[in-house]
This record gives sequence, C-alpha cells and structure tokens, in this order.
Amino acid sequence: MPRLAPRVRLLLAANGLLALGLAVLTGFLVHYAGWAMAFDLDQVSRMPATTVIYDRNGYVIQRLFEEHRILVAGEDIAPILKQAVIAKEDKRFRWHPGFDPIAILRSAFINLAGRKVTTGASTITQQLARNSAAMFERTLDRKIKEIFLALRIEAVFSKDEILTFYLNRIFLGGNLHGVGAAAEAFFGKSPKDLTLAESALMAGIIAGPNSFSPWRNPAKAREVRAIVLDRMAEEGFITSSQAAAAKKEPLVLRPRIDLPGSYVASAVQDSLPVFISHDLLYRGGLAIHTTIDLNFQRAAEERIEAALARLEQSRGYPHTTRAAWLASDPGDDDVPPYLQSAFVALSNRDGGILAITGGRKHEESTFNRALHGRRQIGSTIKPFIYAHAFNTLNFTAFTEVDASPFDLTRPDPENFLEGPDPKWTTVREALARSDNFAVMRTGLAAGAESFVHFFAQCTGASAPPFPSVFLGTPELTPLQLASAYSAFANYGVIIEPFLVESIATRDGTLLYRHIDSRRRVLSPQIAYQVHDLLAGVVDEGTARSLRAEFRLQGPLAGKTGTTNDYKDTWFAGYSTEFTAAIWCGFDRPKPVMPAGYASRVALPAWAGVIGPALKAYPPAPFSPPPGLQRAQLKKETTSFFFFKKESLSGRPEWVRDDQRGTALARLDRDTPLAELLLAEPPSFWDRAVGWIWKPEPDDRFASTPAPQEAPRAVIQDNPETQAPRAEPVPAP
Repeated sequence: MPRLAPRVRLLLAANGLLALGLAVLTGFLVHYAGWAMAFDLDQVSRMPATTVIYDRNGYVIQRLFEEHRILVAGEDIAPILKQAVIAKEDKRFRWHPGFDPIAILRSAFINLAGRKVTTGASTITQQLARNSAAMFERTLDRKIKEIFLALRIEAVFSKDEILTFYLNRIFLGGNLHGVGAAAEAFFGKSPKDLTLAESALMAGIIAGPNSFSPWRNPAKAREVRAIVLDRMAEEGFITSSQAAAAKKEPLVLRPRIDLPGSYVASAVQDSLPVFISHDLLYRGGLAIHTTIDLNFQRAAEERIEAALARLEQSRGYPHTTRAAWLASDPGDDDVPPYLQSAFVALSNRDGGILAITGGRKHEESTFNRALHGRRQIGSTIKPFIYAHAFNTLNFTAFTEVDASPFDLTRPDPENFLEGPDPKWTTVREALARSDNFAVMRTGLAAGAESFVHFFAQCTGASAPPFPSVFLGTPELTPLQLASAYSAFANYGVIIEPFLVESIATRDGTLLYRHIDSRRRVLSPQIAYQVHDLLAGVVDEGTARSLRAEFRLQGPLAGKTGTTNDYKDTWFAGYSTEFTAAIWCGFDRPKPVMPAGYASRVALPAWAGVIGPALKAYPPAPFSPPPGLQRAQLKKETTSFFFFKKESLSGRPEWVRDDQRGTALARLDRDTPLAELLLAEPPSFWDRAVGWIWKPEPDDRFASTPAPQEAPRAVIQDNPETQAPRAEPVPAP
C-alpha cells in the first residue's frame, strides 16, 4: 500500500484534531448549555423576603427573616442609584449579552501581570446568576456555569428586570440584602428617595459590604463613595461639578437599629394560623398587621420597669434587684431571680390586644408570663363571686352580709351565714374593703359548684369546687383575667382577645383576617351593678390611690388582688375604652416583701402605664343599661299608735326592675334567700291583716333620682389581711 505524502498526512491529522476539538467543544457546550437550560429561572426572581409585623397604626414592631430583604419594584428605585451601580459594577451593562469579553480580557491581563487574582470581570448579570444559583466556589467550572446562566437570563429577561432583580438580591453587609433594606437601615428612606451622594455610597458598598460599611468604617465608606462619583462623571451620568459637590456632603446615617426579640413578636408567632409555616413566615415577605398600639406598648415596657425598679430600691425590699443581678454577670440563667411582672391591655371595642409584656426584659427571660404564666388571682376573683350572687341570690349593692371573723380554712356549712356576733356590712363596703369573711359567706350561700361553672364561662379556666375557691385560689394568666374583667366594661359580653388582625403576601393577597368571637356571661344589668361596685373600689376602696396619689381622672373601675404571704399581686381595671391586668411576683413563688399588698406592688405599675393611655384613649362615661333604676332602702318609724312615718335610708344603689320587692336585704340564717327583708319583720297588726285578706306585695324600694356624687363611706387601710388565704380544702 503506497504511503501518503507528508502533506496529506498533516492535513488528515489537522482535520482529525479539528473534529476532536469540535466534538469536545460541542460536548462542552451541550453540557453547560444543558445545565443552564435546566436551571429554574424562577429562582432568579424569587428570593427570600422579610416578614414585617406592624402595629395598628402601621408602625414596624418587628421583622422576621433569614435574609433581611425588603423587595422593591424597579420604578421604586431611584434612577440615580441604578446609574451609580452600573458605573461601579458594569459600565457596559446595557450593551453586552450577559458577559463582557472586554472586561474578561482586561481582568486576565491584570491578574496574569500580577500573578494573582486582583480583579474580576463579572457583569451584573453574572453576579445575579451566581447569587441565584448559590455558586460561590472559586473554580473554572463555576465560572463557566455562571456565564452560560447569564446568557440564558439575558435571553429571557429585559435589562431593566435584570437590574431590578440584582438590586433586590445583593448583599450589603450585616443582615442587609437588597437596596430596600439597606436604604431603610442606612438612611431611613425608600430607594426611590436616595440622593446622589447616598446612591454613590450604596453602589460602593457592593464590592465590600463589611469593609466599606458606613457604620463600621466611615472613612473607607467616604473613599469608595468618591470613587463611584468619579466613575459616574466619566460615564456621563453626572457632571464633574455634581460629583465634587456630592463628595463634600457629610456622611449622614440613621443610627443602627437592631430590633431585638420581644414579647409582642413571640406572642404574634404563637397566634398565627396553622397554615403559616416557618418557611413562609421567615422567607415569605408577609405583612402581619396586629392590634398592638406601639406607643401603649412602649409605655408598658418602660413604666412597669421603672415602677418595679423603684420598688426594689424601697426600704425593706429583701430580694436581689434586677440591677444587682445584671451587675453580677448572671450568665445563662433562664429563670432570673428578680421580681417579674406581666401586663395585658385589651380594647373593649373589639378584644384586640393593645399592649402585652411577658416579663421585664425579653432578652433576659423569653417566657411570656402574660400568655402562659398561671398564678393564683387572690381577691381579683371577688367581683365574679358577687356577680354570681347578684344573679342567683338576688343580691344588690346594699344587701348585707356578715363580716365577722371565722376560720376560713374550715367553714361550717351548717352555721356559715351568720356568726355568733354578726358584723353586718353591705356588699359595696365588703368589696371596697376586700373583705374575705363576707365574700366567703356569699360564695358558700350561692354554692361552689354553680360558681365554678360560672367562673369557667368567664375565664375559660376550671377550678375545683372547694370553699377555698372563694379566696382566689384559681390560677389564671394576665390575659385570661383581663378578658374576664372586660365583661364588666362591656355590659356582660366578653370579646375573645386576639392579636393578629390580618396577614397578607408581598403582593397584597390577603391570607387571613380576624373575625370577632363574642359570648355573653352576664346580663347587662348585673354587669353594670358589679361595675358600679368596682368603680367604688377605685374611688374609695383598696385602689383609691389611683385617684389620691396617681391623680388618674375619668371613669375607672377595678380590683386589687394579693395572695397568701404576698406571693402574687394583681390589679385588673378598665375604662370604657380598654381593660388591663397586671401581675407582679417571682417565677419561683415567694413573698414579694413584708406588707407587699397589690396596692403597693402591682397598682403603681398599672397606674404608670394607664396614665398616658387615658390621654390616648379618652374614656366616655359608663351609661346604665335599660332595666336599672336608682333606689334607696325604705325605713319605717312608728310615730303614734298604728300610724307610721316612712323615711329613706342608705345611699342610692342600682337595682334591676325585676328586683323591686324581691331583692335580698340580708344574708342570714333566718331569712329565706329569695325573701326580701329591708326593715323590721311585719308587725302583729300586719300579720293579723294577712289572715283576713292578702295584701298587694309591699314595694320596699322608693325610687329617687341618682345624685351626681353619692356619699362615700370611710374605708380603713388596705384590708386584704383580714385572714390568711388557704390552700384548697376538700368539701366535707
């Protein structure tokens, strides 16, 4: 076989190498092009966004995120910012197909000359491709994939869309991603409102987010801002004089604001509908609108802390103070030993939570006592006991109950209504003084079984039907107590408390909206009768310091509560606009301090919060519902033989229309509970007349116009000490 000429052999070899090269190139192109075509381009436009929790007035309470990003549309980004970024990062962005061959050659020459990588050639589109695909390794394979993906992105999206995606995705230091979050953090404004100097600074940060951070390195930030301004002038985006003027502007930044974890944020997460997943919450860019009033919330946090700090510095306070605990390097103690508190305020209009504090400092203890801390409620249970008696025993405010002492831990069921030496007091006086003996007799007369059923309707909490229930042994959270007390402010209706008003996606699609849930637990008339008693507690009873010391004005009502050995102190009170409850005590129960009554511990903190709240939510007067009238007792005095002179006695009180002639005057052993006894028993003559004919029912009430200010009884010093509280005692 003849040998081929050398020229032919060389030609064949060249053709073979060319074919091999074409095959390799084809395989190369097919591999990387196939990878780029298989990539889900939705990842380019879809990026994690920050969920924002708002208060009822649109103020930001908290942000939840994996990457703090506020997505903004292209039209909401200032043109000058776009020009600054193009001048700094990719001056041929508008002309190249996704990668810039000129920049690649320039970068290769510079890097080879320096024998190390000192400059890059990635275009804006390549950077977007790299971040969208999370490719951050420094390899040739990654670089080629980046170029191919950039080509596909350019083929699918417009230049304006690519630039918008890029500006929303870029990392700008700390936890800031995208120009929306960065503009708000650095300057407190939207990207569309940035000035030339601010835009140049933002563009300069991209190359070194931490190195050029204006918070950390203001000098370097000014240097990179000047570089960007010069490049903008070179590219014709601005004039040299504009660049020079912008360089002279001072670096004016918003103070760094890190929103710490808070009891509101944790409560919101506890309140979310079940379909809001963790991924959706932290990556979905939701807008969560709550019922919180941020001014009310801040007042609660600051003023309760101030009140408890003052209490800790008072004479005779025996425990570790918060200040001393902080100074002692406490470490990771999950249960701080200092005095704690929890507070909830509810809107009486819709049940929305206006303010909530689960402790003194969320960073020191994340346990939300307002939602989950159940403690004995002490004397704050008494209005419910009397409300039950108003309903079942036909009580009125001037019904008399024996307040003489007896062993509260072992009440005698056969001899409990009246002691051997009775000390009669009206229901109004008993509640104002927080009398334990009177309330125990009232509760036992009405029955523990029926009371705990009624109490469960009001609070949603169960309690054993033991006599000790009437001394406040049931355990509630501050939220439960505030909700229950709102029945007195809302004429017998409890509106289910809620925190989350609505949830929407980033495009405004509504995912959730709250629907009110209401239940009636008392008639409007009984609720108002008890409210009138609670107003007396504030005006003349255990909470009278709200008027005398703290100078709170307007319609207010409420009740103090102190448990055994001063371990738990409460105050629950309300105006027409809101109901609020506060608890103070220790996580590991122990006496707060000697003589640590609620009026000394919880009440001042409550008053400090409510003072400014009354200005923000001016209360209207409480109006009595239909079916009530003012009445006084009718006292009969015999003046001559059978002729009698009638006169009125006692202060006017509210009575229901159905109580005229039937209300209970005195709770004693000799009087049937449904029989009216307002004066002396019937005379012999009256009984004789009754043998002949049956007279019409005697109306023992005489209606009178209600005075504007009824006479007030003189109440002695805080009284929740009349007898020790008792642990539950099984019924005999």
